[in-house]
Amino acid sequence: MPENDAASPQTTPPKPMDRAEAAGLPPDSGPEVEVIRVRPSLWRGHPFGATLLLVVPIVGLIALPIAGFFALPLSFAVAGAFALVCWFMLFIWWLRFSVAQSLWISNKRVVERRGLLSRSLNEVLHDHVRNIQVKQSFIQRVFGIGSVGISSAGQDGIEIFMKNLPNPDDIKRTIDLYRPL
Repeated sequence: MPENDAASPQTTPPKPMDRAEAAGLPPDSGPEVEVIRVRPSLWRGHPFGATLLLVVPIVGLIALPIAGFFALPLSFAVAGAFALVCWFMLFIWWLRFSVAQSLWISNKRVVERRGLLSRSLNEVLHDHVRNIQVKQSFIQRVFGIGSVGISSAGQDGIEIFMKNLPNPDDIKRTIDLYRPL
């Protein structure tokens, strides 16, 4: 015999999803969870410097053995060694530019991290985000990079600013999903 609907236990209505959860991201409520970690793009942000980072060690590695094999003048070997030293300096620049910076977005806050040996940390809670700026030149739009600036309600000006981030519109869209609008 079928049960009477009036006698069946009440089912609780489904909990409404927040905007981020509806977009397939971690929910706004609950523990803090990393959503995105973004680093500046060296290759798209500095194409000339990135090309040098690839070409210079090749020139240096080719010049040194050739100078030794053919007994070429010392100046050729010095040029190859100079190319390798220049590459090492470019590599340090790349580390400082790309690896030592990151923008970390969680479901609660945005954190800017800078530095390898020393560390600088700046954070803004999503509830306090007042303004998000995305700046892209024509060339940056072609390469899909741009600058993102975030200001909070408690400060004047931009608190977090990073250049050459890939897909800056997606970063803004993700932060907007967690901001109270």
